[in-house]
Amino acid sequence: MTQTLTREQRRTDSTRRTVAALLAVLAAAAVTTVWWFFVTTATGQHLDDVAYTGSRIGRTRLAEYTQSVLDVVSVPFLIVVIVVATAVALLRRRWWLALGVGAVVGAANLTTQLLKYEVFNRPDLGITDGYAANTLPSGHTTVAGSVGLAVLLVAPARWRWLVAPLAAVYTGATGIATMADGWHRASDVVAAVLVVTGWALLAVAVTGPVDAVGPVRAAGWVLGVAGVAGALVALVCLLLTRGADADPSRAQMLIAYGGASVGVMAVLSLATLAVLLVGARPAR
Repeated sequence: MTQTLTREQRRTDSTRRTVAALLAVLAAAAVTTVWWFFVTTATGQHLDDVAYTGSRIGRTRLAEYTQSVLDVVSVPFLIVVIVVATAVALLRRRWWLALGVGAVVGAANLTTQLLKYEVFNRPDLGITDGYAANTLPSGHTTVAGSVGLAVLLVAPARWRWLVAPLAAVYTGATGIATMADGWHRASDVVAAVLVVTGWALLAVAVTGPVDAVGPVRAAGWVLGVAGVAGALVALVCLLLTRGADADPSRAQMLIAYGGASVGVMAVLSLATLAVLLVGARPAR
């Protein structure tokens, strides 16, 4: 059934489309900023590397669980999600969204590969302890994030409040698993989240928001509080470990790694919140 929008709803939709487009541009700028600071500056590389070194603690015990999370990410998994998400969008008669879901997943993953291998580079500043080549953004995190936000975009409005935090948790688990296994640094994961978020916001700018039937506001509060609180914790951990030398203590490594993990979840919470809010109209 075709929905007839009131003048006020059309104005609200237009505003949300504009905000979504502006936030997408901001996400793109943030990706470049993360790369510039954490990859091309000595201070950024040092902060990232202390956390990366800390990820080695307990890696053997965690490997079985983290690998199980990472094994989910695959090409067949992506195809299944795209097909199912597109089918849901078609059943809801959201024709543009049906096209947009595949575009978001494909564009986000293609962007990550182009940035990692063709655009960004990692200068040798004599700091890196681990992979010397550029690893930003994280491919696994991009896959998980694009899947999570694709599901959020097509989910019926009454379920979006539940899908949003679940998408954030799944993406966060994948990103932190790549960190725990030593595949990626925290900045790689954050950049991947921002890439996916930018494309999801662009999709909202094109397709427009949906009615907020479920308790979206409650989910928004949870994501907002988690994001702000996590960002503060990550900042404190960063300040506590910024003076670590080339051979950090165990405590410094744990604080840095813990703070980086919390920081990843903070960015994810705020990014998911942005997509959730601009993608839903106020409840009538």
